[in-house]
Amino acid sequence: MPMSTSNLPPELRDEEASETDALISYGRDILVVDDNQANLVAVEAALSSLGRKLVFAHSGVEALGKLLEQDFALIILDVAMPGMDGFETAKLVRSRDKNRATPIIFVTGLSWQDDAVIRGYELGAFDFLMKPIRPEVLRAKASVFVQLQERTIELKAKADELREAQARAHERELLAQRRRFESEVMERQMAQLAETDRRKDEFLAILAHELRNPLQPLQTAVEVLEHDPDKPVPPRIRGIVQRQVHHITRLVDDLLDVARFTAGKLELRRALVKLGDIVDESVTACKGAIDARKHTIDVVGGGDAVVVNGDAVRLIQVVCNLLNNAAKYTDPGGKISVRWGSTGGRGFITVTDNGKGIPADVLPRIFDMFVQERVRSSGAGGLGLGLGLVKRLVELHGGTVRADSAGPDRGSMFSLEIPLASEALVESNLPAAATVPAQKKSLRAVVCDDAADLRELVADLLRLRGHDVTVVEDGPSAVKMICLERPDVALIDIGLPDMDGYEVARQIRLAVTDYKPRLIAMTGYGQASDRASAFEAGFDAHITKPASADKILRALYGSPEEA
Repeated sequence: MPMSTSNLPPELRDEEASETDALISYGRDILVVDDNQANLVAVEAALSSLGRKLVFAHSGVEALGKLLEQDFALIILDVAMPGMDGFETAKLVRSRDKNRATPIIFVTGLSWQDDAVIRGYELGAFDFLMKPIRPEVLRAKASVFVQLQERTIELKAKADELREAQARAHERELLAQRRRFESEVMERQMAQLAETDRRKDEFLAILAHELRNPLQPLQTAVEVLEHDPDKPVPPRIRGIVQRQVHHITRLVDDLLDVARFTAGKLELRRALVKLGDIVDESVTACKGAIDARKHTIDVVGGGDAVVVNGDAVRLIQVVCNLLNNAAKYTDPGGKISVRWGSTGGRGFITVTDNGKGIPADVLPRIFDMFVQERVRSSGAGGLGLGLGLVKRLVELHGGTVRADSAGPDRGSMFSLEIPLASEALVESNLPAAATVPAQKKSLRAVVCDDAADLRELVADLLRLRGHDVTVVEDGPSAVKMICLERPDVALIDIGLPDMDGYEVARQIRLAVTDYKPRLIAMTGYGQASDRASAFEAGFDAHITKPASADKILRALYGSPEEA
């Protein structure tokens, strides 16, 4: 009677229940299973010439135990055994993944036509031998399976060698590809670094040129004034100085704007503004540059008021950049035209000139920072910052800008579009007309700055407007003077030695409680975070150097345009 697998020893049940091994294993020994010792002796005699070790088992359970210990090249299995017969044993052998391909030869006394033989093949028998066994037949069949296994092992070894060779070849190819890729990347990076270095050298050379241009007339103007210091400053000299200072200020502002935008700190102060006002103020601001080259300018507006929600200062900066470029890159006596209006819910401004135009290869990158291909051979023509700032400022307004040109010497056109302000926003928040405050009473003022020239010049400016001014050069002196003299207003530098301007303001606010002098931070730190720090420390206003006389005077009285 066949034995149930539940009656197997624990180690066999554990093996049956364990996770199967996915790899087929090949042994060299031959397992002979028969409960008849005489049959085992006969098989041993028949197979001794094969040169393989024979392992004997007297039952199916013992045979399964042997399989737990090692793998075999061939199993010769008697069918009729007590307890677990050969078929049941074969079924359990085949249930192990490692032994699914192990050849099994059944030895039986049954006839070939018996249904049991068919069952044996269904269970995975490779062959049958009928009793009584003929030694030469058993030896021949066993030899075939042993040789077949040897060939299989050889093929497997060859296949493994081939896979390893392919893997090594694949690794070599991957390594070669990676080296080629790294080499290409390195070459690209070196080329980019070389290009960056070239542009840096060009930028520094042009920056030096752009700074020397205004510094030379300033130095010459000072030397002219020193020649006859008692003589009033001629209007022509005064105009030269003002223009060159404005030029230097614009260069510094552009550089600071690039740094702010790169750091993500360039912010817009939005308000409702009319596009026509932006164009008018821009044309007025650029009139000197346009007239100097004897250009004519034609401005055509859209008729009805076109209102956008934008930063007026930045939008004027954008249009001025476009107008200055048109004036700069157009030969004297050229024509510049400005068109503005609205279409499809967007306001537009176009600036067109009949000047030098833009080469086709430069057009796609004309708005990149530090693009200086249009700089003249003399070095004049700018730092390559203006159009880069134009693009970024327009995009901050949610707009777009593009350049068009038919080629060299065929002029150019720059077009920008920004969204119109919504009707609800326009109706609820119409822009109030700016008013310039009338001159008020004279003030008592304190100016605190560690830079002697700037300190004295600001004091002279205020005295010329009728104000009583005291100057100090450091923070502790400012605190003492303000607490003692109780002035109406104090202009205080932030970057003072020992005690900075923030601490000066805090100490004044703590020490003086019965009156509140107007404190103005006058500093080179102009980012939004710097303004916030100034107000938090107790300042009433914040103006950024270099500041015009008009801006300083407005700040004295708290004009909304002070900053």
